[in-house]
Order: sequence, then structure tokens, then C-alpha cells
Amino acid sequence: MENRPPLPASRKTPFAKRIWNQRILVLMALPFFLWMVVFNYRPLVGWVMAFENYKPRTGMFGSPWVGFKWFQEFLGDKRFYEVLRNTFAMSFLNIFFGTVCAILLAVFLNEVRSRHFKKTVQTVSYLPHFISWVVVSNIFYTFLSSEGLLNHVLLSLGLTKEAVSFMSKENSFWGIVTVAQVWKDMGWNAILYLAAITAIDPQLYEAARLDGITRWGKIRYITIPCILPTIVMLLVLNIGNLLNSTGFDPSYLMGNDMTINYSQNLAVYAYTYGIELGRYSMSTALSIFNSVFSLLLVCTANLLSRKVVEGGIL
Repeated sequence: MENRPPLPASRKTPFAKRIWNQRILVLMALPFFLWMVVFNYRPLVGWVMAFENYKPRTGMFGSPWVGFKWFQEFLGDKRFYEVLRNTFAMSFLNIFFGTVCAILLAVFLNEVRSRHFKKTVQTVSYLPHFISWVVVSNIFYTFLSSEGLLNHVLLSLGLTKEAVSFMSKENSFWGIVTVAQVWKDMGWNAILYLAAITAIDPQLYEAARLDGITRWGKIRYITIPCILPTIVMLLVLNIGNLLNSTGFDPSYLMGNDMTINYSQNLAVYAYTYGIELGRYSMSTALSIFNSVFSLLLVCTANLLSRKVVEGGIL
């Protein structure tokens, strides 16, 4: 009789029996599954509005069908591509500097020997994450205003002859928003990298110490390579959220009429030209564009990350 390799365990056991054997885990996961269905998948029915001239009076299924009218409208708007430029620029700056600063902070905290100093720095660094963007925008407006602290320092040092209103300068807006976002979320993001660093086998550092490797060498050849999978995974998630990275709050609260050409991102554009004008179908079409484009970015970033990590480029 011909000897055949044994079937995998997943094929030996019927699906229903495997579910029954793991019923406790299934019951534990059921509330999260229901939450995902209710809040993530059920609202997708509202995408129908993007193909209608939706009016609240007639409802979603009573509004006239217009096809791709709203997609053609915002894709044919020159303002849309300016907004898309702003969104990509601010999101890229936020992801790049936010990731670099969070990794540097995590490595710095890992190298600190004083336990109390380490806890103090870590607590102070992630507290801004819990501050509302309303408060953060007011802090930056106060600090960067014509009578703010920065202008007082520049004038006292003779670096400028007159006060500068930084918040009304178009070319400064991307940098200001990036600094605000990095300051707000750097400490919180560093927690993930610090957790990945603490999972590194201490014997690797001990072997490096016996070989006479310096502290910088340990960081370069042990710490960074060991946390590389975590870095890549978070980058993939961040790239998938590229169009939403800056969010609505910082651009809307820190922007003004003088910086609108550089401050308005996709979320603010959808709110201004969609919801404020009662064009809910337009906002829904922009949401679909955002979701589809984000999905493509996630798939592309995932493929690139596999080539980078598995191919040994890094």
C-alpha cells in the first residue's frame, strides 16, 4: 500500500469541532468581532450616498442616483490636488520625523541607568499625548505670535529686527504642524519601541560587552536590527494611514485664511466643501477615495516591507 503523508491537523479535525474545542477563545473574541462589524463594516452601507444626490429629507434610498458625478467633481477641481499635496507633505513629515524621534527617545531611555530619571523623562514625554489639540493649538499660537516668547528671544538676541507672525506665514505651516505633532505623540509612540527593546535577549549585550563593542556599537548592531521588524510593522500601518496621518484637528485649528493654501488637508477639504455646504454625498465620495487609496498604500507598503526585511536590504 502506498504510504501517504499524514494530513495536516486542520484537515483532520472538522471546522465545527475546532470551533467547539476553542469555544472559550471564540466567546472572548466575540464582543470585539461584533464591535468591528457594528462600527467598521455596518457604516459602509452609507457609501451608497456617494453615488446619489443625497438629501436628508428623502433619505439614503430615496435620493436620486447620479453615478460618479461627485467623484468627477472633486477630481476635476484644481483645489483638490493642492489639498492632496498638502496632505501628503504634512503626513510624510509627520511619519518620518515622528518615527525617527520616537526611536531615538526609546533608545535614549533604554541607555539611561538612573531608574528615577528614566521614569520621569518617560512620563513627561508622553503626557502631551493626552492634551487636546485645542490646547496644543493655543499653546503654539501663544508661543509663535508676534508678542510670543519666540519673538522676544529673537529680538533680544538681535536675530531679527521686528516681530514675526509665524502662524500667518504659509511656508512655515508644514514645519509648525510637524513640530506640534512630533512633540505631542513622540513619547507615546516611543513606548512601543521601548517595549520591543526590552524584549531583546540581554545575553546579546553581554556578549558584545565581552567583545569590547562600544555603547554606540551595541545600538547599531544589536538594538536597531532587533527592533527592525517592529519599525517596519508600524511604518506599514502608518503608511496605510497616510492620508489621515495629520488628521482634521491640527490643520483646522492651527490653519487660518492666510495659510489656507498650505494648511488645508483632505479632512478639512471634505468638511469645508462637503459637510458645511450640506453636500453629504461629496464628503462620502471623498471618504471612499481616502479608503481605497489607503488600502492601495497598505498593500504596496506591505510588499515593500517584505522585500526590505526578507531580502536583507537593511
